[in-house]
Amino acid sequence: MNPSRPATATAAATPGRRAARVLRRLREPLVSATVFGLAILGWEVGVRVTGTPDYALPAPSLIVSTADWAGVLTAARDTVGSVLMGFAAGNAAGLLLALLISASPLLAAVLYPLALTVRAVPVVALAPFITLVAGRGAAPTVVVAALIVFFPTLVNVLLGLRSVEREALELMHVLNCRARTVYWRVRLPAAMPAFFDSLRIAAPSAVLGVMTAEWLIGGDGLGKLVISTALSQDTATMWGAILASSAVAGLVYAAITLAERRLLPWAVRR
Repeated sequence: MNPSRPATATAAATPGRRAARVLRRLREPLVSATVFGLAILGWEVGVRVTGTPDYALPAPSLIVSTADWAGVLTAARDTVGSVLMGFAAGNAAGLLLALLISASPLLAAVLYPLALTVRAVPVVALAPFITLVAGRGAAPTVVVAALIVFFPTLVNVLLGLRSVEREALELMHVLNCRARTVYWRVRLPAAMPAFFDSLRIAAPSAVLGVMTAEWLIGGDGLGKLVISTALSQDTATMWGAILASSAVAGLVYAAITLAERRLLPWAVRR
């Protein structure tokens, strides 16, 4: 019997395991890229086969070749800044409100109806007030994005905070832990998967909120570009702006997914 054989076999198997691990990590991005590519191909073929006019729905090849990409990139830069600030502010507000509501029945009776009322008001109705308070430019678009994303985060995190198993709370009570310790050690970790789920929901909502605000209130981002190119019948640039907004939402979504895998590996595996 050769004692070195198991070690040799292990060393030989290590590259194989690493390759399998890399393939598992790349499986989902490859599947997503394949589905996206097939969708673009189906769009191209469908437009050509059906003879759809360019003003109704241009083919992807026409969009790539004729859109004003310099204008799209300039507008996307303004939109991305507002999206990131509104996304951060709205989700931080949702998380903070969820903590306050879960900690106090009195605060829940006051804050939850207010939050529901604010979320139910249409952006069109709030636009004059937001403009009066925040002025023009990027600030009102940030406010609108924050208003749109904060409520789903509030609801999801509140559900996560209240979903703690009774045995865990009883154990903290037996150990005579303070309320702050219970939140830090039990409730917040239990709510984090729901928090990341709400972040993923908020990613496209923040983009739509900023674009809506740019349309209603004003701004130089993708929302304004979509409206101006639609009115001038520059459908290639309009669809270029729409695809750029989708790319922004997809990148934010992917960043959240990567952050969740890094910060909550136990939740992802579960």
